[in-house]
Amino acid sequence: MSVAPVSVRAFVRELLARVAEHPRAWAVGLALLCTFAYFVGPPAWNQNSRLALTRALVEHGDVTIDDWHVTTGDKSHRDGHFYSDKAPGVSLLATVPYAGFYLVRRATGGELPSVRVEPLDPAIEAAGLTPAPEDREPGDVLVYNPATLVALWLCRMFVVTLPTLLAGALFYLVMLRELGGERRLATWATLAWLLATPALGYACGFYGHQLVADLLFASFALVVLSDVHERVSRSLALIVGGLLGWAVLCEYTAAVPVVLIVAWASWRRGLGFGAWICLGGLPWALVLAGYHSWAFGGPFATGYDFVYLDEFAAGMAVNYGIGAPKLEVLGQLLFGSFRGLFYLSPVLLLAAWGLALRIFEGGPALGAQSALLRSRGGPLRTPDLVLGLAIIAWYLLLNSGYYMWDGGAALGPRHAVPMLAFLAVGLGPALRRVPWATAALAGVACVQITLITAAGPEAPGHGNPIWAYAVPQLFSPSSPGTATTLGRLLGLPGPLSLAPLFALWWLLWPTGADEGPNSGSG
Repeated sequence: MSVAPVSVRAFVRELLARVAEHPRAWAVGLALLCTFAYFVGPPAWNQNSRLALTRALVEHGDVTIDDWHVTTGDKSHRDGHFYSDKAPGVSLLATVPYAGFYLVRRATGGELPSVRVEPLDPAIEAAGLTPAPEDREPGDVLVYNPATLVALWLCRMFVVTLPTLLAGALFYLVMLRELGGERRLATWATLAWLLATPALGYACGFYGHQLVADLLFASFALVVLSDVHERVSRSLALIVGGLLGWAVLCEYTAAVPVVLIVAWASWRRGLGFGAWICLGGLPWALVLAGYHSWAFGGPFATGYDFVYLDEFAAGMAVNYGIGAPKLEVLGQLLFGSFRGLFYLSPVLLLAAWGLALRIFEGGPALGAQSALLRSRGGPLRTPDLVLGLAIIAWYLLLNSGYYMWDGGAALGPRHAVPMLAFLAVGLGPALRRVPWATAALAGVACVQITLITAAGPEAPGHGNPIWAYAVPQLFSPSSPGTATTLGRLLGLPGPLSLAPLFALWWLLWPTGADEGPNSGSG
């Protein structure tokens, strides 16, 4: 007798019910939301480029960013007009919150985002001779009005932070299965990914990297979590395809992981399921082709074909700056004190160890666990883990072969951020085998990542990002126009600016010895 497929609505309700079973789900979710909201990413080229395209679409119904191109060097120039050189997905999604912001500002007479020049010589400003932004001299500084910070924060919260919270819930459910229903360990693993890796910094910035991480892992998780049902509605495959399509719409380099996930999903749930995934992604491929044609004259032309600044254009001239992976660069990406992933987030060393253990030892048996746990599926299969390993390898090899491998002003190896959730899956075995060592390294990583995020994720392209950038920034004075945390906006100095955030976690986190990383499933 044929089994009726489970509807997407029923499947989503089932997932929500599993998350809600956690006795502190609301507290953890609220604490994470407040943590991401606490940081205010300062304007910078990458974020300004994306906001400029969003503003062009909302305010002018166009894709040219001529009115705002002075705020960014990440831009393209074609036929006398400026464009964002980024993939358009983040900017397109941000049109929803920015349109609301724009309408409210217009209706109330409020300021729109703008920028002015602060001359290097104060006498120039005193004489009323301050130049326009496009005419500024070397040494002059661009000063953004508060509306710019609000617009960036609002767009980031909607486009990056909220998807990260949803992806975090799915990560928790995958880890819950992986750890045989041990809620506390699954919670610790989820918090380690979101708070003790560069995911924190890029969930607090208007970039594409963390959104792509969310979309890729959410697609993976939905396929894994649906395997408790023999058949699922085709709508689920269409949703997975839509998520994967948006991933490529946000970052072109996601195309390879998307192909890997489609092939893996076809193996896991059948070729028909994979075909429906492709159909779900097709509309977004057409949107991307349409945007390219509108802005750059053809469906396969991108902003990187028309990069404006000479130093970037030279690097992009051959294969968009992507060459053969370099072993010495890979070493710097993993272990260096400048952009090293394991230097900034040492807990990921144990995650890599745990992932290797799982792949070579195979999945742990469910044994005599309850029928309830069995009905919710077993741990990840070896091919699932191999898929994650392939995605990790892709981003590391890609980043190590990129001409600008350090990411410019960046928090760690930012081009590898989309792989971090797949690497963090290895925290499950690490928490089981060496719980307190994992917790200790996660604590060190959390402090370091928090300091850099508080300073702003655009760590300079030189020096140690912690001691030469984050720590001095923490102790430096700031004005409301340059504040990067809610504490600074409230006027709290130095380390005290982080006190409200720590107080929030202290209030919401459950007390008692049974909440440690080696406690039971409770």
